[in-house]
This record gives sequence, C-alpha cells and structure tokens, in this order.
Amino acid sequence: MSALQSLYRAAKPLLFRIDPERAHTLTSLAMRGITPFVKDAALSRRESFELFDRKFYSRIGIAAGFDKFCHAPGYIHKLGFGFIESGSLTPKPQRGNPKPRLARLPENEALLNKMGFNNPGFLRGWKNLRARLAETQPSYQLALSLGKGKETPLENAADDYVYCLSLLKGDIMSEYLSYIAVNVSSPNTPNLRALQKGKAIRALVEKCVAVSPRPVVVKFAPDFDSPKAYKESLEAALQGGAGGIVISNTTTNHALVSLPVQLRDFGGGLSGKPLAETARHYLEATLKITKGKVPVISSGGVFSPAEARRRIDLGADLVQVYSGFIFYGPDFARDFIRL
Repeated sequence: MSALQSLYRAAKPLLFRIDPERAHTLTSLAMRGITPFVKDAALSRRESFELFDRKFYSRIGIAAGFDKFCHAPGYIHKLGFGFIESGSLTPKPQRGNPKPRLARLPENEALLNKMGFNNPGFLRGWKNLRARLAETQPSYQLALSLGKGKETPLENAADDYVYCLSLLKGDIMSEYLSYIAVNVSSPNTPNLRALQKGKAIRALVEKCVAVSPRPVVVKFAPDFDSPKAYKESLEAALQGGAGGIVISNTTTNHALVSLPVQLRDFGGGLSGKPLAETARHYLEATLKITKGKVPVISSGGVFSPAEARRRIDLGADLVQVYSGFIFYGPDFARDFIRL
C-alpha cells in the first residue's frame, strides 16, 4: 500500500461525512497538490500497445464526469492511469441540476448522480485541457467527452456536437487527443437517450464523423428495452462511422440496490458495484457485434482492480473507472497494473 493510499484511508471517514460533491472537489485539489511528488515504480512495468492510432501504456483510465473542468490531466497520470476522458463539455456553460445532486451508498459501494452536465462550457473547458495537452507525459493519453446542451431542442442536438467538433478540427492541438466521445446516454439531460436509438444515432454519428479531427466514440446506456434494441442501435452507430464504443453509462435501474427512504425519490443514474453484472453483460453483447473492428471501452461497475482485469479478460480494449476509484482509493491503477 502506498503512502497516498494510507493517507486516503485515514481521511476517507471524514470525507464521507461531508457532501459528496464538496468531498470530490477537496480530494481533487489535494491530489493536484500531492501527486507531483508521487513516484510510482509500477509504471516502469507497463507495456505499450496501440489504439486509435495512439500509443497507450495502461488499459485502465478515468471515466468522463470525474474531470468536468478539464484539470485532472495535469496530475492523474501519476497514479498509474493510462488515460482520462475529460468532460462532458456542452457548447455553453451549464450550472447543472439543483443541489444536492450526488449521493453515496457506502454499503453498496455505489453513487447516485443527477449532475446534469455541469461544466464550464466548451470554450473554457477546451482552453483548460489544451493548456495541458503538450505538457502531458507521452505515456498518457487524453480524450474529451461532448454532450448536448440542456436547452437545445432534441431535433437540433447534432448542432451542439458538430459545433464543438468543428472548433476542435480547426485547432491543431486536437491532434493530441486520442479520441472524442459523444455522450448520448446520460440519464440527467431530458430526452438525451433518445439520441442513442436506431436511425437517430446513425445520423448523429455521421454528422460528427464528417467534422471530427479524431475518432468518434459513442457512449451507450445499459438500459435498453431489449437485446435486439441495443444491437440495432450499436450496429447503427457503427454504420454511421463510430470509431469506438464506451459501454456503459450509469443506469436508471435503481432496483439493483435497496435505497434508503430519503433517496427513493432522488432520481439520477446509479453507478458503482451494483452495476457490475449488467455492465459485463453489455460488454459481452458489444464484443459479439463489434468483433474487434473498433476498440471497446468497458465502463460502469468497475469496483476493484480485479474487476477491471476481468473486463480486460472478457475482451475490453480499455477500462474506465470513476465510482470504484472513489471507494477503493488512489492505488486503484497501481494495483490493477500489478495483477
């Protein structure tokens, strides 16, 4: 166990007594101050491999939502992660949903979130990330997630993604990105998930691919009505030119846990350990369809380094963690590398 992990375990009971969103901010600030002094010997044992025509050194990364303001690439790689997906960013700044909008379920190692794409807006977020691109270690890859603005009518949703992608295409620094994720599966923006179905996702991906400077990766939800419905949407995204798949986002199936009375009307998406089995199922279904044609990134329910390794063994090219990182601590990636 590293000294940083020991420190986190000591501080965790106190952090879990305060508001989850505030705790996340405080922990992120602490890591920004501490990680420049961290030396991780495990990193020297990583082997490189190529995805999205970029060289990766670890298959474990941080999922979108952790780094909404695009600050983390300056420090998170020191913990052993091979990549991070910053964002999601929308064309205009958004304050997100009213607070409280994040809740812990410690006994389940799970989170409920209804953040609502709170972010500084594309221009500010990209400026933050852009300033860190060239300075980032070559052994560490950066990706960016994009979302639809809350006030944008569904029929104009493609305009939001195309706007951001067009600005990226006009900026040479976008070549430092490994991929660009199109988030059409957050449960916290009204009607957003309608974009991930059938003809809608194919049309959206086609428009995005036409202007994107880097591979377009589609992030799906784990809440389709049937395996057939998911298969049709996944195939439509691939037909539209998707260069990769992230599976999956948070789930609206709150029946996976026994919620305390005060959270039964909280809403939002459930993440963490209870989602593991569902996420594995969707990963296996995805791999049967993609058949190695595009990279597949497994996300959702990655509650431990062993679970992350299991996703790789199932066939995922990369694995993303967020909730599991919060409950497990800063040694997550280091311990994954050692498995």
